Amino acid sequence: MTKQEIVNRLLSLPKEIAVAEESLLQASMQLVSAKEVLQQKEDDLLLGNMIDGKNAEIRAAQMRQNTLNERENLSGAELNLKNSAARLGRLRDEFRALQAVADLLKGVA
Repeated sequence: MTKQEIVNRLLSLPKEIAVAEESLLQASMQLVSAKEVLQQKEDDLLLGNMIDGKNAEIRAAQMRQNTLNERENLSGAELNLKNSAARLGRLRDEFRALQAVADLLKGVA
């Protein structure tokens, strides 16, 4: 990387970091929403007497069976949150590394 490329990248990274932070916030809100939807579905099933197993294991299996879509959405939201956090971390690491390189280059110049 040339000095100019380092400077250009250092100038562009704050915007990318801001976008990644917004994505992380959106992913977090999606996760909260997915949890709420799952909880509401479970509540509806329990209150609607749809879960009628004779023991806890059967009731838990019935609950899982009746909430497959909601659980898949929750898993997707969790994965999206982890990916968003990882992307933000990578961008921040790159920014710090380039700042360190720029500091070293200042000492050489």
